[in-house]
Amino acid sequence: MVTLNCKCERLLIVGATGELGYATLKAFSSSPFWKEQKVYATYFHHPPTTDKHLPSAAVWSFLDFNDHESIRKLLSDVSPSSVICCSVPSHQGASSQSSIFLRQGIVENVVALAEASKMIGARFIAISTDQVFDGKLINGRYKEDDPINPTNPYASYKAEMEEQLLNLGGDILICRTSLILTLNPPGKAVRFILDAFEPENNIALFTDELRNMSFSEDLGSALCELAVPGHPARGLLHLCSDEPVSRYDLALKLAPHFNKDPTKLKAASSASSKQYRPLNLSLDNSKAKSLLKTEIRGVSKRLSSQLT
Repeated sequence: MVTLNCKCERLLIVGATGELGYATLKAFSSSPFWKEQKVYATYFHHPPTTDKHLPSAAVWSFLDFNDHESIRKLLSDVSPSSVICCSVPSHQGASSQSSIFLRQGIVENVVALAEASKMIGARFIAISTDQVFDGKLINGRYKEDDPINPTNPYASYKAEMEEQLLNLGGDILICRTSLILTLNPPGKAVRFILDAFEPENNIALFTDELRNMSFSEDLGSALCELAVPGHPARGLLHLCSDEPVSRYDLALKLAPHFNKDPTKLKAASSASSKQYRPLNLSLDNSKAKSLLKTEIRGVSKRLSSQLT
């Protein structure tokens, strides 16, 4: 566990209107590590809206992430102490197809932001995925230094991003997350689960794909903590809960929260689907636990706290 002081620092959150970026910006307001500090945030598709939960002093900038000159100019103008990159292009995860657009958003743009951050001496945090592993794990859990073997274009681009960032060196942290959950309002993953309760959508939920699903508000708080200048975390970090669950199990746990009928759910086996998706992506998050004061709760604990 680390105890840090943050004085006269500036935090830049790139992609702050997305699900994770928005949660990170909200977490800034209550972060004990960033009290009375300055936060800057960028948007592209979705202009910021008035939200009482967001920092009133947040300074917003439009940023076309594909324009690397604009990236360099923004960092030169803002001169942040730390940069968190939450920007992500539209994708379908394990079902994604290869595309120039997807690679540019995941690899080229993130590396350009990291290079610009390094030039001004800013700490840089990028977001990766558990899908860099192939999911063929039999026992135990994947650790940060285990060999990766991505099985889909989205994961391959994330693996390429990781490699380039690690080669770049410096004050860089790459956080591998899993499926990100947001309850209110429901985020992308939770909306998919809610759709599965409606028979007319004909959605089957896999029972055999295990992932350390985590909630956006916990991840946002953890990212704010990790972004503090001087934090010792470097390289790769599994930033997730310690509870692997399947989407089917997630739906069963969410049913009472959203007043849904679990008998409406349709179960399926990913292994039998011939889609060749990663099955067991259980991550070892012991390194993150040793470095963080923020608790990243699993589905069971998070929903239990909601009910009480």
